[in-house]
Amino acid sequence: MHVNARTSAGFAAYIVLASTLATGTAFAAGSSQPDAATAHTATVAAHTPAKAPAKAPAVVKAAAKAPAKAAAKQPAKKAAAVSYPNNLDGWIAEARHILAQHGDKVPSASAIKARAMTESSGNPHAENHWDENESLYGGTYGLLQTIKPTFAEWSLPGHKDIVDPVDSIIAGVRYANDRYGSFENVAYTKQGY
Repeated sequence: MHVNARTSAGFAAYIVLASTLATGTAFAAGSSQPDAATAHTATVAAHTPAKAPAKAPAVVKAAAKAPAKAAAKQPAKKAAAVSYPNNLDGWIAEARHILAQHGDKVPSASAIKARAMTESSGNPHAENHWDENESLYGGTYGLLQTIKPTFAEWSLPGHKDIVDPVDSIIAGVRYANDRYGSFENVAYTKQGY
């Protein structure tokens, strides 16, 4: 059999193209001819039995990882900070949120408001130095008028200021839940709790 140079070159190009499709090897952009490594791959591919599909080239793998790396470098979105008004309703809302996060029984906002109005008329800086709690404990303090030992026992970490309205609600609610079974049981009474 006699094969001329033109037929031989066409046949070689066919083998390179076929093996390129089989192995996923690509020519460099703008080049119509394979480089030496590609030609070698084509020759080997033409003379070896069919195998499992070749792995994706490293360039493709790197491109696939790039979006993941870029996403990983972006800072995580922070949850929007909740803002509460600096008034009785805001203090109650914030305290209820903290109590719920802590797993405490959370009374209604109206129950807390009723107790705060009975105890301090809604004044977080109220102090009582006229009843028996004065001689025994140095008075009662804050929005829900607790004595210092009760406040210390029922406050939560980070909420240790007896005249802070949110801290006062937290300690008062936790105390009443324990002592009376539920804050709601004493919320609407007119005497001290």
